Amino acid sequence: MPSSLSPLLVKLTIAALILTSSLVSADTIRLANGDWAPYMAENLKNRGVISHVVEEAFALEGIRVEYTFLPWKRGFEEAKEGRLDGSIIWSYTEERAQDFDYSDPVIDLKTVLFIKNDSPLEWNTSDDLARFSIGGVIGYSYGLEELEKAGKVNITRIASPENNFKKLASGRLDAVAEDREVGWELANKIGIADKVKTHPKPLKSRSYHLIMSKRFANGKTYLETFNRGLKKLKDSGRFDQMMKASQEGKYQ
Repeated sequence: MPSSLSPLLVKLTIAALILTSSLVSADTIRLANGDWAPYMAENLKNRGVISHVVEEAFALEGIRVEYTFLPWKRGFEEAKEGRLDGSIIWSYTEERAQDFDYSDPVIDLKTVLFIKNDSPLEWNTSDDLARFSIGGVIGYSYGLEELEKAGKVNITRIASPENNFKKLASGRLDAVAEDREVGWELANKIGIADKVKTHPKPLKSRSYHLIMSKRFANGKTYLETFNRGLKKLKDSGRFDQMMKASQEGKYQ
């Protein structure tokens, strides 16, 4: 009797293994990530506070996050083509929305202009910005893209944000557009924090989101799951605790 059942048991065991494997796969989300310290970076504790927030929000709903760190433009394209499920974190643009669905806001940030301490640069309207050479990064959105396309704002884009700040310090740029905290992190990293300041007028205040590729069949379902987890994280006070820890340097 036992010998006659063994083939059936083998089949059942194989079926169970296949089912378990598919469940593990279904409960893992693959996201592109990139270096944008102090919020995200491969060498930070928990890969930075925003990486940690996204991971914990999904974990509250039973989903595991697998990050792949890539240059920003490449990570965006990998997700866009469906080779990864999505990416963190991005502001909304109509162009991106053609290929991605957006989560609820993860964080609100201000984009500012970094200038040299002795810079006379002043601006009140976007028309004023046309006079200045502004450094930016390929693939980043600064809320000036329509003006940039129309030739009303001159943004010189390169791959390295550090090099933008070096160009600013040497006088080859009038300003660098960047998130306030990220910019100060970069200025400290390359040793020019005492040579630069931020213009008091922000360029833009925007929300940043998890984006999920429209090529990912279950993308909208995972976004709904993430939104539930993120709400729990914020309602519990855990999100604020994590942000405070980041500001205190505990993710370094």
